[in-house]
Order: sequence, then structure tokens, then C-alpha cells
Amino acid sequence: MMAPMTSMNPRRPPGQPLRTAAISGLAFTVLYVLHRILQGTGPGDSTASAVAHYNLAHRDTLLASEVAVGLALLAFIPFVAALVPVIWRAGQETVAVAVAVSGGVFVAMGFVSNAAETALVGVAEGNRPAAVLALDQLQGRTPIVWTITALVAALSLAIYRTGLVWRWLSLVGFGATAIFLLGSVFSVLGRTPEGSSSLIGVGIFIVWMLALSVGLWRNAAISTPSYP
Repeated sequence: MMAPMTSMNPRRPPGQPLRTAAISGLAFTVLYVLHRILQGTGPGDSTASAVAHYNLAHRDTLLASEVAVGLALLAFIPFVAALVPVIWRAGQETVAVAVAVSGGVFVAMGFVSNAAETALVGVAEGNRPAAVLALDQLQGRTPIVWTITALVAALSLAIYRTGLVWRWLSLVGFGATAIFLLGSVFSVLGRTPEGSSSLIGVGIFIVWMLALSVGLWRNAAISTPSYP
């Protein structure tokens, strides 16, 4: 299954990039879960007063959640950087570029949402309902789900064509991509920035990323030769 990896530079163990991706992916997943937990259930409704009150009442926790997601996004950079050369050397140059582009856009959109959410906590202290509503809409409608759709699709295709991890995970990823695509459309058409069903998509993405990280670590151990 790992045959495409054997053409790498012999001075660098072929398992090392997979191990780097596995550790980074796991770090991203843990920090992203922490972010979602610290975010809490959110305000009861989307009015300016409700949003402002929620952000004031949970100010410190929400800021901690933004630190967590910022670190998660930083951890995601070496995850993508480690996988792209592996996919490229496996003869899938176009897929490697797709993973790099979708991963980079995902990180960029994540930091845009991070900035909007942090600013929302800041303006909640003043009597500025227009600013509260604008930032709440911005952080909720930043097209992160679209980038997750592209990212999971590209990674799933890479798994299917190169055998990075178990190929069944690519089929699960394609199914998840369809769900994320529907969520992306609903995020544009919905009256509120985020619906309760968005938590289902978050859960699927977290579990899929966790499985991918475990699979990469497993294949890193298989690909790295043991020396006496």
C-alpha cells in the first residue's frame, strides 16, 4: 500500500513526513476540539442584545477559545506542508497542488473568522448593536465550510490514489464532502449564520481528521526502517 513512498530521498526516512503530518494533525484536532468546547452553546438567539450579552458573560472563555483555534491553525500548516511533497512524489502532482491550495485557503479563512470572533468580544462591551450584528454575521458566514469541503475532497482523492492511509477512509471522506457541500450551501441560504446542524458537520470533520492522523502515524511506523 505504501509502495509510492519508496522513491523518496534515502537520507530522509520515508516515514518522517508522515509522522510530522500525524503529530500536526493530532495537535490540530485536539486544539480545535478545545476551541469548540470553550465556545459553548452560543447565544439563545441572533439579536444584537443576546449576542452582546453572551459575549460579555463568557468573555474570558471565548478569548481562550480563540487562542486555541489560532494555535490549531498554526499546527495545521506543517500538516499540509508535510503531506504535499509525499503526494507529489507519489506522482499525483495535481492532487498535491489541490491539497496545498485548499489547505492554505482553509487556514486563511480560519484566521479571518478568528479575527471576527475576537473583535466581536471586544465590541460587545459598548452599546454598538450594528457592529455586533455585522461581526456576528461575518464570523458565522466566513466560508470555512466551503474550504473544508475542498480540503477533505482533495485529501480523500490523495488517499485513494496514493494509499497514504486506509483507502476506506477516502470513501468516508467523499461521503463527508457531500455533507459539507450541503452545509456550505445552507450556510449561504440560511437566515442565521449557523444552525444546530453545523455541529454534526464539525463532529464529522473532527472524527475524520483524527482517523487520518492515526492512519498516518501507523503508516509512518511501517515505512520507517528499523536499524539494529
